[in-house]
Amino acid sequence: MTRKADLSIMTDRKRKKVLLLMNMASGQGNGRRDLPSIIERLSVWGCEVTVYPIIPERGLISERIISEHKEGFDVIAVYGGDGSLNYVVNGLLQENLTIPIGYIPGGSTNDFARSFGDSISVYDCCRAIAYGEPFQYDIGVFNDNRYFNYVAAFGAFTKTSYETPQAVKNIFGYGAYALSAIGSLSESLSYRKHMIVRHDGETLEGNFIYGSISNSTSVGGMKFAFANDTSLNDGVFEVMLITSPDNPLDLASVVSSLTTGVIDRRFVKIFKTASIELECNEEFDWTLDGEAGGRCKKANIRVLPKAASMMVFNESSHN
Repeated sequence: MTRKADLSIMTDRKRKKVLLLMNMASGQGNGRRDLPSIIERLSVWGCEVTVYPIIPERGLISERIISEHKEGFDVIAVYGGDGSLNYVVNGLLQENLTIPIGYIPGGSTNDFARSFGDSISVYDCCRAIAYGEPFQYDIGVFNDNRYFNYVAAFGAFTKTSYETPQAVKNIFGYGAYALSAIGSLSESLSYRKHMIVRHDGETLEGNFIYGSISNSTSVGGMKFAFANDTSLNDGVFEVMLITSPDNPLDLASVVSSLTTGVIDRRFVKIFKTASIELECNEEFDWTLDGEAGGRCKKANIRVLPKAASMMVFNESSHN
């Protein structure tokens, strides 16, 4: 669709009211550069835009803004990374709101955004907000008090996403994660937790170096070859558990599994489920959509089918 065709639509409908939450610090700090063009595009394309910056140290957090301004908006949009989107979804579900989300990725990896299409440009994301349709997708519930869009994970390298300083992320982008991961290599490879995992009437027990419950084709910027059949709204999440390798050769086999999709079943377990429980004799850390998820001895995770909606643009329906 041409831009001229886009502009002609604005006169045919009532202005769409958009609440735009801006995380200026996310990604490489491009929010201030992108904000004027976002407002201009949305306004020209028939939207009435209300902007709030996300400044946690000043009390401007997504959950609070949504709670105070939940009436009268057609779309809740967010500019930021996957973590920023996580807070928006938590704000909406805590308020039992079904308002569609508009996502303009401004983070360093933007894993979840890539699940909705190949293009995550500001232009295309604004077009989805203005002219798109809501796409319902599954949400994860962590211990009945936190929600996540695409991944709950524990173990090796999972601290990298939320412990990497924002200034380093802004300079190096995704490379910041790689640098941090390399720096924590010895610590991460020595990580192992003895766990009991229960799902669908089955019980697994072992020493695990990593685990993820995900609803995305990639995690941490890496696209898994075995995630090609992943669906965002099939009512199940994909679970990956990696048992602790004992030597460098075993580690190489694990890495090969992740990148090629040829699973070494000695170390990598893959399955789908709508509900899972993981129990350990000591507390361990979790990350939810790249944000710190807290510590616990037992984690209960389940799917909320089609609990959130994302604005997406369908080319075929607008030709």
